[in-house]
Amino acid sequence: MASNKVVFSVLLIVVVSMLVATATMAEYHHQDQVVYTPGQLCQPGMGYPMYPLPRCRALVKRQCVGRGTAAAEQVRRDCCRQLAAIDDSWCRCEAISHMLGGIYRELGVPDVGHPMSEVFRGCRRGDIERAAASLPAFCNVDIPNGVGGVCYWLARSGY
Repeated sequence: MASNKVVFSVLLIVVVSMLVATATMAEYHHQDQVVYTPGQLCQPGMGYPMYPLPRCRALVKRQCVGRGTAAAEQVRRDCCRQLAAIDDSWCRCEAISHMLGGIYRELGVPDVGHPMSEVFRGCRRGDIERAAASLPAFCNVDIPNGVGGVCYWLARSGY
């Protein structure tokens, strides 16, 4: 009977010790771990600038209305440099989405609408969103949260 208590006590101590060690290691590991989903770090001013990708704004607007001139080559290079400069590749699509919302606010149109509605003259919502979501593929920069270089939120929006 006494040996059962000893065995139980030893088992209890081992289990508690393992739980404490696991919790301590998990906490230590979590501090060094990179978070691989858009979250707290993928916010304006943290994971990307407050006014992200100004040259990409110009490029997306040009692409939407079909203006692809030689003068646009510098805009394209600048946009791609700005997109590649976002250190955390997981934040690139979030930055593009934030940029797109900024374009809508600047133009005075709602953030959400029908894909065929005009955002500005000659540019439909679906077209500008496809152009924006495709920037990583266009610029050949890595995004781990998209398919074929196209931001994941394009698939969610149904365009």
